[in-house]
Amino acid sequence: MSPTAVVAPPPADGPAGGTLRRRRAPWPPSLRGRATLALTAVAVALTTALAVGVWVSATQYLLYTRQNVTLAQAVANAAQVQRGLSAEGFLPAELLSQLPRETGSVSLLADDGEWSTTSLRIGREELPEALRTAVARGEPSRQRIAVDGDPYLAVGLPLPGLQDAYFEVFPLHELDDTVRVLGVVLTSSVLAAAPLAAAVGWWVTRPALRPLERISAAAAAIAGGDLGARIDPRGDPSLAPIAASFNATAAALEQRVRADARFAADVSHELRSPLTTVLAAVSLVEAHADRLDPDGREGLALLRSEVRDLERLVADLLEISRTDAGDPDLVVEDVRLAALVGQTLARRAAAGGGSTRPTVAAAAADVVVRADKRRLERVLRNLVDNADTHGGGLTAVTVERAGPHACVLVDDAGPGVPEEERGVVFERFARGSRSTRASSDGSGLGLALVSRHVQLMGGSVTVTDAPGGGARFVVRLPAVDPAGGRP
Repeated sequence: MSPTAVVAPPPADGPAGGTLRRRRAPWPPSLRGRATLALTAVAVALTTALAVGVWVSATQYLLYTRQNVTLAQAVANAAQVQRGLSAEGFLPAELLSQLPRETGSVSLLADDGEWSTTSLRIGREELPEALRTAVARGEPSRQRIAVDGDPYLAVGLPLPGLQDAYFEVFPLHELDDTVRVLGVVLTSSVLAAAPLAAAVGWWVTRPALRPLERISAAAAAIAGGDLGARIDPRGDPSLAPIAASFNATAAALEQRVRADARFAADVSHELRSPLTTVLAAVSLVEAHADRLDPDGREGLALLRSEVRDLERLVADLLEISRTDAGDPDLVVEDVRLAALVGQTLARRAAAGGGSTRPTVAAAAADVVVRADKRRLERVLRNLVDNADTHGGGLTAVTVERAGPHACVLVDDAGPGVPEEERGVVFERFARGSRSTRASSDGSGLGLALVSRHVQLMGGSVTVTDAPGGGARFVVRLPAVDPAGGRP
C-alpha cells in the first residue's frame, strides 16, 4: 500500500491531524528514551560499584576469618607437638597422628631434616621453598598453594627450643566455592539491574515528561492550523514561564493570522463589485458579438474565460478567508451521504459535465452524517471538478462504510499525485510539480477548501492511488449511529 497524505481535524488532546503522521525513526531515541537510557546507565553503574564493593569486602572478610581459624588450630597443634617431642618415647608419626585436625587438613613435621606427614599426597615437595626457608629462620609464615589444582593454605610455625618446624596445610575448597557463588550472585544482580532499571525508568519518566508532551502537542496543534491551542501549566511553577511565553506567542500569531484573513476577505469583497461590473460589460459586448470580426470574437471569448476564472478565484478567497477569520458559519444537520452524492453527480450531468452514477456499498446505503450540507456539497463538487480539470476525468465515485466512518471515494484517470506531494496537495495555492495540476488551469484553492470544510465537519480527507490508476481522494466523516448519536 502506498503512503497516504492525511488532512484531519486536530484532536482534543493531541497533535493536529492535519500533519502527516510520520513513522518515528528508531535512532536517535526520543527524549523519554534518552532519559530512560540515562537512568539505566546510572543504575547499572551504581549496581556495579555496589557489587564490586560487596564482593571485595565479603571475600576479604571470609579469607581473614579462615586464616585466623587455621592459624589458631596450627598454633595449638604446634604446641602439642612441641610438648610431645620434649617428652621421651614419642615418634613424630605418632605425635602427628594424635593431633586434632579438621577434615582434609594435613600435618607435617620437619625434625632434624627428617620430614613426617599425615598424607601421602602432600609432603615436603608441595611446600614452597620460600615458606620452608622463612620458617627455618624462625619466622611463622603462611602461603596459599595449589596441589593438583586444588587450593590450600599452608601454615608453618617454628618450634621454640628445638631445631624443628611444624606445618599444617588446610583445604580452601569451601572458601573458594563460597566466593564463586557470591560472584555469580553479584554478577547476576548487575545483569538483572539493566532491564529492571530500564523498565522502571520508562515508567517513571512518563509523568516527568508529561509537561513536555503537552508543549509538543500544543505546538503540533498550532502547526496543524488550530491557532486556539494553548498550554495549561496546571500549577507547575517550572512550567508557568514557558507556558506564558508560548501562549503569548500563539496569541500574537493567531491575532496576526486573523488580521491577514480579514484583510484578504475585505479585499475579496471589494473586488466583487468591479468584477460584477466587468462581467456585465462582457455580457453586453457578447450580445453584439456577431458584429465583431473573428479576431474580436476570439479576444472576447478569452476575456470572458479569464474573467470567469477571476470570479471563481475571488469567491474561493472570500470563502476561505472568512473561515480563517473565525467565521465558520457552520450549519450542522443530518445528511444522507449517498443521496447527496447522487444529487451532486446529477447536477453535474445536467450541466453537461458527463454522466457518472455513484457506487453505493450495501452498508452505506442509508448512512447518515452530521454535516453542513452546503459545505459537504461544495466538497464533493470541488473533488469532481478537480478530477475533471486536473485528473484526466472522473472515473468513479463510491460511497462506503468503514467502521465508524462514512467514506466517499473519488477516482480519476490522471497520473495520480506523487507520494512526495501528497502532504502538500491540500495546501493553498499548491500546484504540484510533476502532476497535470502543475500544467493546467486552477488557483490551487479548491482542495484547500475541501480540506478546510472537512476539518470543520470533524472529518478527514486523504489522497492515494486509485486501484485502476490515477488518484483517489477519500473523504471520511463520522457516521451517525442509528440509535441517535455518533458511534
